[in-house]
Amino acid sequence: MRLAATIALAFGLAMSLAGQDPHFSQFHYSPQTLNPAEIGDFDATYRINANQKTQWRQVSKPYTTFALMGDGTPDFLPEGFAGGLLVMNDHAGDSKFNTFSVLPGLSYGLTPFEDKRQNVRAGIQMGATQIKLDEMDLSFDNQYNGVVYDSGLPTGENLDRNSRWYFNLNVGVQYRWDKAPRKTVSFGMAGHNVSAPEQSFYNDTGIKLPFRYSVHATAIWKVSEDLDAMPVVRYMHQGTYSETIFGSALRYVMLDERQLYRSVFVGYFGRFGDSGIAMAGVELDEWRLAASYDINVSDLKTASRNRGGFELSLQYLIGRKAGTTGFRHRYCPDFL
Repeated sequence: MRLAATIALAFGLAMSLAGQDPHFSQFHYSPQTLNPAEIGDFDATYRINANQKTQWRQVSKPYTTFALMGDGTPDFLPEGFAGGLLVMNDHAGDSKFNTFSVLPGLSYGLTPFEDKRQNVRAGIQMGATQIKLDEMDLSFDNQYNGVVYDSGLPTGENLDRNSRWYFNLNVGVQYRWDKAPRKTVSFGMAGHNVSAPEQSFYNDTGIKLPFRYSVHATAIWKVSEDLDAMPVVRYMHQGTYSETIFGSALRYVMLDERQLYRSVFVGYFGRFGDSGIAMAGVELDEWRLAASYDINVSDLKTASRNRGGFELSLQYLIGRKAGTTGFRHRYCPDFL
């Protein structure tokens, strides 16, 4: 319970502190970027996830985000604990602004209720992030000579540094109820950038990465012998930015016998005021592959021609338990 108390204290401190994070559309298939409490929340010994997103190709140089994460319950950890590691790289537009993170994590699960089908898990991530800027491809007002833009003129900008490292801290809690096979409901809350790290390239101590919090609820609900509904809702807030996503996927189970599992799924999700997200994928024993595309409907749609971003996610389970899919998921995007 000490871990849960630490997380509650961290939430309180962060909400009192004065950028924006990268984010995926398939956040339900990027567990460690959604909530540190997702570490170890699956029916297998180990899990590996890879996510890649490319967006805004029609507006500027593409924004690309890649994440690789692994988690599990190795023998050296005490009972109830799970460990994880998240490595992420985000490359943004003309400025080649790059964000690289390495975040080890730890979670602890317990069943404090009389109904043992209910459990609570708390998680924490602590690690390092580097932000880096390349000025070579940028243009500035001072480089306009009164007639045309002249790249040979001085920019008038004197950055104290082109990169910086900072410590980051993320926390989360999650409740799950496994009512019956293929009938699961979960609720979670996560806080990112609890340490409010410095962001300025001018060594200005007043510029910090804002605290981001999110709440999410998901379900897997068997509606017939072969069909599962998988609805989700998530709300996130960071600084002056907020995001609400709601939608559902429908999964058709073709085979579910001991270690053999086959299914296909399709879904549609809405990021209100910004985009719609169409998704499709397959599950094959220990593997799951999903592809999605963001359809931009924001004020940027004139420039983007309604095009947003293409995203892929891949998951592999090691030591999947017999009689389970091993896939506990969260459905929905970008990575705040």
